[in-house]
Amino acid sequence: MAGVDEIEALEVVLTAGCNLRCSYCYQNDKKNRRMSWETLRGALDLLLASRRPRLDVLFLGGEPLLELELIRQAVAYLRGSPRGGRRVSFSIITNGTLLGGEQIRFLARHRFAVQLSCDGVAAAQELRGAGTFEVLDALLGRLFGEPPSGLRERSTVALTLSPAAIPHLAESVAYFLRRGVPDFAVTPIVTHDPAWRPERLAELDAAFAGAFRACLRHYRRTGEVPFQLFRRDARADVHTPTPEAMCGAPSARVLAVDVDGQIHGCAVFTESYQKFPSRFLAERAGAIRMGDFRAPDFAERLARYPAAARAAGIFHGKAGKRSSYGACGECRFLASCSICPASIGHLPGNEDPDRVPDFPCAFNLVSLAWRERFPVRPNALEILSGARRAHGPLGEAQEHLRALRARAGAGGGRGPGRRTAAADRRSRRR
Repeated sequence: MAGVDEIEALEVVLTAGCNLRCSYCYQNDKKNRRMSWETLRGALDLLLASRRPRLDVLFLGGEPLLELELIRQAVAYLRGSPRGGRRVSFSIITNGTLLGGEQIRFLARHRFAVQLSCDGVAAAQELRGAGTFEVLDALLGRLFGEPPSGLRERSTVALTLSPAAIPHLAESVAYFLRRGVPDFAVTPIVTHDPAWRPERLAELDAAFAGAFRACLRHYRRTGEVPFQLFRRDARADVHTPTPEAMCGAPSARVLAVDVDGQIHGCAVFTESYQKFPSRFLAERAGAIRMGDFRAPDFAERLARYPAAARAAGIFHGKAGKRSSYGACGECRFLASCSICPASIGHLPGNEDPDRVPDFPCAFNLVSLAWRERFPVRPNALEILSGARRAHGPLGEAQEHLRALRARAGAGGGRGPGRRTAAADRRSRRR
């Protein structure tokens, strides 16, 4: 049963306002509404009531850096609160246009994890928000160039792919690699775009082929896999889908707090900055809304939330869902596929909770097929034993170690640590 003592993280919507109006954003009703300090402090107290050993606060908007002072207050409050030895970490998702030197220093000082929304090369970024590429290009240089910004290893760049940006995907991936971005992700849009048609699957496949080639060259040169989707040794987190659930939202371990204190299972369902595009989605968002966290019956609502999420029909039963490409239960990517459940309600005229949109389905079909082809990075034992070939500096160290072993064993039989020539050839082919 879900309870306050099981909460792991808060997604705090500090403001319904934003300084951009990105073309595909589901936040279609941005306005001048902000969270009060009293509401924010109460939400932080709710998190501190959890008994989990690690807690996280994710600051969202709109654009959260419009409310930098609220963020400062929240950090100071948590730093000064009794935490009983528990670790509290901070994260932020930002469009980056307000991320200047002062903000970077503050976020670095408090070890924020930063997710920067950027869609890549100028042609792609301009589709998202006109006039933003030069600002973000300069910011990438500041974050990932020299001298180190203090946020380099704690920053992720998030590219949101729309059908119009498919021709620029491979170039954008190569751009992030050239910029030295150590961690970036690509996800499909949540909203509906009529430009996507099922016959464009080959075009999407060609774009991912180009991204694959760029990432493979980078991996062989450096041993690094900055593109999260191709990083096959990545660990799962609370948001990871399961064979049965579309995402981690039904778990109630992460709660989204809207500007007015209303609680939702995910920020994509918060209402201050959007008008739901369909009655279908509005009814389901209403059914799973947990109400104000200060209400006397909030604990009861929280406990009932997982059952309410299941009853909504959009989160569970992956095997029974389908798109124009076929039944999800017959897809080999069922376990690893992730499609935002809210996107079901963005499909025009749809009243079926099992009908998923075609574009995110196509994205998963293509991207996960290319992911299967990408090499798995070896772990430390595999590097030392030579069981799997390493690349970049680790590959050089592995070759040096192999040479030392060969010299040590010259003239004798196969001693400990010696490998056959056939095994060496197999390792080099990996």
